[in-house]
Amino acid sequence: MELNRTIEILTEREYEIMELVSIGKLNKEIANILDIQPGTITKHLQHIFEKIEVQNRTEAAIKFLELTGRLILVAV
Repeated sequence: MELNRTIEILTEREYEIMELVSIGKLNKEIANILDIQPGTITKHLQHIFEKIEVQNRTEAAIKFLELTGRLILVAV
């Protein structure tokens, strides 16, 4: 999955949420920042996981950072 595809498949809100997840914010913190309910964050994350084909928030954060070019994994 390439960067442009990731940007296209995530809604603006989902992208905002992933920005915050990728810097370690918890659902409650994200909800406070975005002024929405924590349950709404959970629902958004479920949709994001399906869209980017991951199982949890750690995988989602890593994949999001890779796909947006902010994380480069190097094999040693």
